Amino acid sequence: MVSPATKPPPQPFFAGLIREASGFVLDIGANTGIFTFLAVAASPVVSVCAFEPLETARQVMSRNDSCNPEMASRITVEPFALSRMRAIVPFFETINDQGLISTSSSLEQSHAMQVGIHIQYEITTETLDDWAEATHKEPIRLVKIDVEGHEHAVIEGGRRRIGRHRPIIIVEVLGSADFSALDCFLVEDDYRDFALSPGGMRECASIRFHPDAWNHLLSPVEKIGLVSSVCQRVGLPIEKA
Repeated sequence: MVSPATKPPPQPFFAGLIREASGFVLDIGANTGIFTFLAVAASPVVSVCAFEPLETARQVMSRNDSCNPEMASRITVEPFALSRMRAIVPFFETINDQGLISTSSSLEQSHAMQVGIHIQYEITTETLDDWAEATHKEPIRLVKIDVEGHEHAVIEGGRRRIGRHRPIIIVEVLGSADFSALDCFLVEDDYRDFALSPGGMRECASIRFHPDAWNHLLSPVEKIGLVSSVCQRVGLPIEKA
């Protein structure tokens, strides 16, 4: 059972945001594709690109695709990670004692060491800016980033595209996150931070780790009204930190 401290915000809130996106969505650190399939199920006009370097997770996503052919046509899967540069870098796959697919593998060795047992091998990274320039011209409306402490590097590698398209960003913020880099992004790109707790959305002056709110919503200032309207529709209160 998931404890109240770690229970995610209600899925209707995410679905509401996706319906408002009405365009292209990125799932960065997709794992087996739970957010990807939520997105295409929530809106028939949304297309998703999922980025997942872990092969075992991609295999499960592929099986999910085959079970949902009507959704699969709107899903693209990229087998590399996004970061601040194009490179071949060490990747740390965490290993659990239950035989389950890892949900905490990372490009950050310090994070993998905190989790425990892990294996190291090399993977390819690209930047969001380079990928978008080469493959996709459609405006990016919503971005979800869950890459176990490497979120700041993903944003750094996508600043041009983020600045151009001004997407809403859902990002996991763990205790090992680079808070100063994330705060600089908020200031320089005029975004606001909201920590997503089980009971509501908490507006924060700066990004910090919240034990009851690992997921944060980063909103361009001009879209805060849209976010607030989604919260009202699904009964998710907004409070000041």
